[in-house]
Amino acid sequence: MLSYKEQIHNYIINNKDEIVGILKELVKIPSVRGESVPGAPFGYDCAKVLEYAEKLYQNNGFETELDADGGYLLSYYGEGKKSLGLFAHADVVPVGNDWVLTKPFEPIEKEGYLIGRGVWDDKSAVVISLYCAKMLKELDIPFNSRLVCFTGANEESGMQDIKNYISKHKAPDFSLVCDTAFPLYHGNKGMLQFTAVCNESLESIKEISGSNVKGAITAKVEVKLNYKDELYTDLKMYENENISVISENNEIIIKSYGVSKHTALPEGSVNAGYLVCELLKKCQHLAENDCKQIEFVSELLSHYYGETVGIENADPDFGKLTFANDMISVENGKIKLHFNLRFGACVDIVDLKEKIKGAFFEKGWDISFESEAPAHITDINHPMLQACFNMYKAYTGDTKAKPYINAGGTYAMHLPCAAEIGTTLRGGTPNGLTQGHGGAHQPDECISIDGMLEALELTMLMLIACDKEDV
Repeated sequence: MLSYKEQIHNYIINNKDEIVGILKELVKIPSVRGESVPGAPFGYDCAKVLEYAEKLYQNNGFETELDADGGYLLSYYGEGKKSLGLFAHADVVPVGNDWVLTKPFEPIEKEGYLIGRGVWDDKSAVVISLYCAKMLKELDIPFNSRLVCFTGANEESGMQDIKNYISKHKAPDFSLVCDTAFPLYHGNKGMLQFTAVCNESLESIKEISGSNVKGAITAKVEVKLNYKDELYTDLKMYENENISVISENNEIIIKSYGVSKHTALPEGSVNAGYLVCELLKKCQHLAENDCKQIEFVSELLSHYYGETVGIENADPDFGKLTFANDMISVENGKIKLHFNLRFGACVDIVDLKEKIKGAFFEKGWDISFESEAPAHITDINHPMLQACFNMYKAYTGDTKAKPYINAGGTYAMHLPCAAEIGTTLRGGTPNGLTQGHGGAHQPDECISIDGMLEALELTMLMLIACDKEDV
């Protein structure tokens, strides 16, 4: 008789096409946050993806509970007194520009990868949760816990879904949030988002248009200015591989190209907004007021650790505070910036906000804070967390692995006892993609299919290991 480990492995291999097919169907639903309507607080498509997920669970005989107004789905297996959770989200960030290999919601396979918005972050986790429940049921593996599979639809734009869930339900005794990477993460940095708008109007600059994606460093910015011969001559001097300058319809159009990365991990990114500001501030014929504003924006976008506003900080557990811009625009003639901060437990949010206000007010800018969350950590010695960590080392043979703190925000921030894991054990991208493509929140987001299947197998083994531990 096969061991349950062999059964799990064989089941996944035999159902590979079905697993990939379901992920493709999920990706086809453009579940970017939309206009709130009754029964669809985060928009029609976010509600639609939850309904589709519910049908997947129901068609496989699982008890479900869809809270349409709350924006989440619960699916259950087992009747044990102890509860274990698997958390995934089916909403995605806006698609952005510059997709090369396919359109965002038309998933394709290429060289062993699946490409489309959400394949990695985080619809692969929806499939992993479903198939963990299916294997427990269909392979009749001994399981003495109550499994709770949570599928959310607002993780990327506020996490109101999980806040609604926590307000009505007791969280599982221990949860795996499948939304980061292996081996595992046992804490999250705190998060603060805000918008800054300059009080003074621009003169020479008519328009700045960048990304509309929160959480990703802007990779492309376009600036339009009123045409002047001397201004155009100035700007043409500084053209390079990242900057183009043309004249068209009595306008000067500048296009800037950078490298996008997640704002929680900005190292290695190149903010296209910074590049274009560096160009503009060199120009001798830009209106004096515009130049003053651009110099301040350039300074703000030049560093990632809060030095420019006096909030730099390093925490022994959480590492450096990060201060990253993800959107830049001109609205009603005024520059508008959006920022995303991540920080450790030693940072006081009230003090942080006061310092930010002071730095911007001094330069004539108004601040609007949008969302915030404190840093969170789960005891590294928790028996279920250790069971997951040991299972990772046994499965991969990586005895030197160590747990991490997550710079990004996930549902774990709102759960009393949770660890975060990934949805793939392999990285890389298919041929044809350049830097800034293929990752979470990036164009041509992709996932290794075999890496996802391995992650499914490992997640299942971690779940069984947790089931054997006491609360």
